[in-house]
Amino acid sequence: MYLPLQKLGHEVYLYDTVNPAEKNFKKVVDNFKPDLIFCCFTGDKNITPYEPWEDIARETQSGRTKTFNWYCDDQWRFDNFSRVTCWNFNCVSTPDPNYISEYKKIGYSNILEGIWHANADLYPLIQFDKKDIPLSFMGAVTPSRQTFFNLCDLPIQTASNLTHDQMMNFFSRSQIGINLSKNDNDVLKKTQIKQRIFEITAGQSMLFTEYHKGIEKYYTVDREIITFQTIEECRLKGEFLLKNPQIVKRIAEAGYVRFCREHESSKRLSKLLNEIERL
Repeated sequence: MYLPLQKLGHEVYLYDTVNPAEKNFKKVVDNFKPDLIFCCFTGDKNITPYEPWEDIARETQSGRTKTFNWYCDDQWRFDNFSRVTCWNFNCVSTPDPNYISEYKKIGYSNILEGIWHANADLYPLIQFDKKDIPLSFMGAVTPSRQTFFNLCDLPIQTASNLTHDQMMNFFSRSQIGINLSKNDNDVLKKTQIKQRIFEITAGQSMLFTEYHKGIEKYYTVDREIITFQTIEECRLKGEFLLKNPQIVKRIAEAGYVRFCREHESSKRLSKLLNEIERL
């Protein structure tokens, strides 16, 4: 989000909640005097030990600076995290439009839709015929994912623990990028909108994704992306697609056009900032 916000012409100070250059957040705010404090807090001190929750709450209460938080996993963290912590901010966003009503049920009205996106500037442009990975998955291969891959029996090349540049390159080298929509941290194993569905199309690869209700809002199924709901459906469609690269190329091109039009980071964040300003 940092680079696209700069690209939009904003002066941005990055306070790194993993290891900030200046650990005194209040000092940063006093010196920088921001119009907006744009947060993406996890609530997990093991991941981000320097999230300044108390300072943010005080800033929100003071009224001098608007505060915002981008929530990432409401599908499985709303009840024990988002609904408890949203009151620290003037406004927040949810990655699932279905949860807007959940915030309103608890009396929190300054809730916006914050769907994932990807920064197109970071992805190398590789012509489809030069992409050397027919079918790929980028992400941690958890036991449940490995079981899925074993059962669908497709030649999926996986990658994890890459540098950021290596990850962008891997997406771009793939003709087809597969996405699994369930989160292993969710005990109910519900599907959710993953950032991966935008990263794959940002690399001009064809998105082959596990279906999540509402995905039609972001892509036209069977024209811009291909979906599946079962392992058998994944196997059958995957085999067909691997035998028909021209169909894959056509869908990948359509998906990339849709991505550039609606899901590129600068466009997504520009719209979000306008909505925050109106609140």
